[in-house]
Amino acid sequence: MMVSATALHIGPLMLPWQMVLLLTGLVLVYGAGRYFRHKQQWPEPSWRIFSDSLWTSFWVGLIAARLFFVLMHADLYLATPLDIIKIQDKGFHFYGGLIAGIGWFLWKNRSLANLPKAILIALFVAIQLCLNWGIQSVLPQQNQYPDLQFQNLQQQQVPLQHWVGKPTVINLWASWCPPCHREMPVLHQAQQDYPDIHFVMLNQGETTDTVQDYLRQHRFNFQHVLFDPQGDMATQMNMYGLPSTLFFNAQGQLVHRHMGELTQPMLRRYINDLSAPSSK
Repeated sequence: MMVSATALHIGPLMLPWQMVLLLTGLVLVYGAGRYFRHKQQWPEPSWRIFSDSLWTSFWVGLIAARLFFVLMHADLYLATPLDIIKIQDKGFHFYGGLIAGIGWFLWKNRSLANLPKAILIALFVAIQLCLNWGIQSVLPQQNQYPDLQFQNLQQQQVPLQHWVGKPTVINLWASWCPPCHREMPVLHQAQQDYPDIHFVMLNQGETTDTVQDYLRQHRFNFQHVLFDPQGDMATQMNMYGLPSTLFFNAQGQLVHRHMGELTQPMLRRYINDLSAPSSK
């Protein structure tokens, strides 16, 4: 098991922290519900409705969170509507989903007394807020370029501070990684669409020949390709798992981090934030 800034890694399984928090909250609310069931003598039909509503609330909230996010960024998704169903880009509106899930839970359990429902909802929300704060406080996070340098295709050492002065997107990838391969065309197109942004492809643990063969085979002409044979960037940024993408503003400050496959709308959203006045 490994812990990173964005996810809990259990073998090949990667669970984003928000998913871990949601599941933890549901399990604890289920346990608290069992307590109220015995204390207030809930009838069996009410208990079954309560139990079922927890998991249906999770799915209602998940779907609503995705729909809220897509609607808020409709201009980005209209150009590539198939990306709407690519939930691996992690485009979810947390609070929209939370409100929808709680609303569904309240409606399904309308026959129960108000006090236990209020306590259960307060418990769930408190778990989300407190654990999220705890995770962000405890886990180490690098918020600027680390003091690292990497070799490029011309065998020259390039320090990360070289990119200060322009917004920069650094993608950690490998040729054997299927989601890395799927997002490559998105990043390659973005390099052409956003000439004022550096796109740095930081390969993880592969040889120069392997990378050159891969880029040549798939006709990817990236301007900046670097090599990280020991995974130093992942260690410094606490980002384990591929692909991972880091978004730095012109001052070298980290604005966003994304673990997993990027879709075109999600990438554009991050890039728009890089251009926002607050990130300059």
